[in-house]
Amino acid sequence: MKITPVNVITGFLGVGKTSSILSLLHQKPVDEEWAILVNEFGEIGVDQGLIKGQIAPRNDVMVFEVPGGCMCCAAGLPMEMALSQIFFLGEPDRLIIEPTGLGHPAEVLGVLAAEAYADQLELHTTVTLVDARSVKNEIYCKHPSFIQQIEIADLVIANKADLASPQDLRRLRAFLDAVGATNVAMQPVEYGAVDIAFLDGRSAWS
Repeated sequence: MKITPVNVITGFLGVGKTSSILSLLHQKPVDEEWAILVNEFGEIGVDQGLIKGQIAPRNDVMVFEVPGGCMCCAAGLPMEMALSQIFFLGEPDRLIIEPTGLGHPAEVLGVLAAEAYADQLELHTTVTLVDARSVKNEIYCKHPSFIQQIEIADLVIANKADLASPQDLRRLRAFLDAVGATNVAMQPVEYGAVDIAFLDGRSAWS
């Protein structure tokens, strides 16, 4: 059985997660088949519609959705059902998971790291997207979901860097250090342009 690398891409609604996934799809090697699992609380169907509407119909990318709330709720059952469906249909060369921005990404990683998936999945870089200007806003800095997204990250993408000042970026780096993410790399990008090479590292969670 093939081991599928899986990347979790998290961040608040509106930070650019879907744009980043679209950017990654444009960089996908032509000989690979990918699966995308999306889930956006309060925006049911929107992310899936965006992804399907912005890439041409193709048989090398499968898009799945867990609607109606956080995919890791109810002991992870909705997510487990979606994973079963994905692996029933095939063995993708990469799986990208976009949880809801208001959910619990640590629980998502917990499901993926379970012994039940040890022969199917390998956790690669967990990417957290952050608006590069966000830490000026205490609503973000003190939000439990925002803090957890930073804590589980292997890489923080400082998106919308074209709108941020050097001081904004220094403030974000200081915030990462303050919440214990001293060893987590921070990469400024514009328009969600995440380099596919960022996905290949192993997750510290595994």
